[in-house]
Amino acid sequence: MNFLPIVNHSLAYNKSIDGLRGIAILLVLLFHIYPKEFSFGYVGVDIFFVLSGFLITQIIYTKLISGTFSFKEFYRNRVRRIFPAMIIVLIFSFIIGYIFLFPLEFVGLAKHIQSSALFYENFRLIGESGYWDEASTKKPLLHFWSLSIEEQFYIFWPMLIFILYKFKFKLVSSLSIVFIALLILPQFIDVDPFYHSLSRFWELCFGGLVFAVNDRYDIKKQIKKLKPVIYLFFFISIGFGYENVEFSIFKTFFIAISTGFLILLLLYEENEQIFSSIILIFLGLISFPLYLWHYAIIGYAYTFGLDVQNIGLGIAFVSIVLSYLTYRLIEIKARRQNSYYFMFFLMVIVLMLATMSHYVYKTRGLPNREYIKSINNAYFDRAPFKDANGTKIIENIAGKNPNISHIRSNMKTMQKPFFVLIGDSHAYSIYDALSKEILKHGYRTLCISNNAIPPFIETISSLDKKIKEKNKTIYQVLEKLKPKKVIWVSRGQIYATKSSFLLNEKSDISRQNFQIVDFYDNLEATFKYFNQNNIELYFVLENPEMGFYPEECLKRPFFKFPYKLNCSISKESFLKRQQKFIYNVKRIASKYKNIKIIDTQNIFCDNKECHAIVNGKLIYFDDNHLNLEGAKLQSNEIVRQIFK
Repeated sequence: MNFLPIVNHSLAYNKSIDGLRGIAILLVLLFHIYPKEFSFGYVGVDIFFVLSGFLITQIIYTKLISGTFSFKEFYRNRVRRIFPAMIIVLIFSFIIGYIFLFPLEFVGLAKHIQSSALFYENFRLIGESGYWDEASTKKPLLHFWSLSIEEQFYIFWPMLIFILYKFKFKLVSSLSIVFIALLILPQFIDVDPFYHSLSRFWELCFGGLVFAVNDRYDIKKQIKKLKPVIYLFFFISIGFGYENVEFSIFKTFFIAISTGFLILLLLYEENEQIFSSIILIFLGLISFPLYLWHYAIIGYAYTFGLDVQNIGLGIAFVSIVLSYLTYRLIEIKARRQNSYYFMFFLMVIVLMLATMSHYVYKTRGLPNREYIKSINNAYFDRAPFKDANGTKIIENIAGKNPNISHIRSNMKTMQKPFFVLIGDSHAYSIYDALSKEILKHGYRTLCISNNAIPPFIETISSLDKKIKEKNKTIYQVLEKLKPKKVIWVSRGQIYATKSSFLLNEKSDISRQNFQIVDFYDNLEATFKYFNQNNIELYFVLENPEMGFYPEECLKRPFFKFPYKLNCSISKESFLKRQQKFIYNVKRIASKYKNIKIIDTQNIFCDNKECHAIVNGKLIYFDDNHLNLEGAKLQSNEIVRQIFK
């Protein structure tokens, strides 16, 4: 193909292998644009992992045998292969972010640019939203997690193959042991099953094992005889991923094994009709820049409120054009450069990108950019999870590193009178505003809360073990401090039913399977505890969930209108969703004199609608958490009802 020249390879070129790359990138592209229709497409990444492990092992071992292997040359080749296209996409992402993103969004992007450039994006994503979560769609660099894992693998893999060769270990048996160890290890240690490198290295290692088997044994005849079975196995393995919404080691194992067999088949059938088609070879040759470009574009499309499915063909076309230009004008020329000075030049650019991103993070998203000065950064600002005052108080009671997500206090020692604020992330979100209002009445405040967990007493046998462990410290603190007044601020409906108003959301609750069995029994046991200990508990009913993201209500620079013109939901839908929950909470609370229910819905809702903008100010941080403005409104109402 004259319009798409092939770069010089360390190995003999096999066009069917590029065809397999084409299949892999096509699956990923379709999955990211049409996630429901092509829900199995995520397995394209697993195909890439196995293929990368095979090829990189072949390159290293072949050169070791010929006596031409050099670590310095290996890493030079990796840099000139990976860095040019990566740099272009990261610069593009940075420029678009600088022009269009709000400060807090730009901070988030900057963190991901830094971790992508330095190849630890997979670790950055651990603890953030999951791969299938709604929030992940708005991360233009989410897909860099897999590139980070590959580059981390390339750090130690050459050394391992070098050692095995120099000490004359049998490659097949040695890599079999390594493969089994890497496959089993993550099942016995506490690591993220999707993003963590140790959860994925076995796939790349298996690719290396496939090469070792092919290098050691003459299996050409056997593989060719199995051709129909291999094809069937491969496509059935892809189908296993249909409607998958979480990582499955079982399904991943099958796609990895079937890919390994298919690679062996394609080695002996270079002109295989399906995989040597011109379209798949074309996609395979541009697969790396296409992988980088397509999701950066998709992520920004979601961020700007565009319907990705409706413009999917346009996104695919633009991604392919940009990828072709990147391959033709940049990647080919870069891979012809043998100079180590060129390698260092690329590395300097990457470090500059990381440094610039760190500066954006430190300056809180460059809020003084000319075209976003009018955006109040308080809309999206967040306080630190912990402060020195609160941490000192809790550590004196529970020891170092207490198992609590948020610890805040406006007192250095436990000065009476005081309130203790407990709950989930909603308690943390309103702490600053609430503690200031409470202080006006002569009370200090200590906040102790945990992400995605209501602060139930941990005596009910049906309560999830993780919830018990997280809440144990909270009640240890309460037993020690013996507060007279406690405020509970937390979500409730989602814990009771595992349903969210944001219908497409796969929240932390869903992802961690934290639906609470016997929710109302647990609630009653907790109310009973506070009542028996003569503690006044003010239970704040949750604010309305909006079902959309607040940035959709703000006009972006150079956009004529905000994406969402009506920043409200019907009051009827809010009450319908909350009706059963509110009824049960009030029913249980009525049994105990020390339990007081605080309902703040009137500050969010009028007779017809519940609003995300009140008095001309956005009051939500995301679809359910209040921002600083919203926290002030709710805190005023909470304090009014407490002290009335």
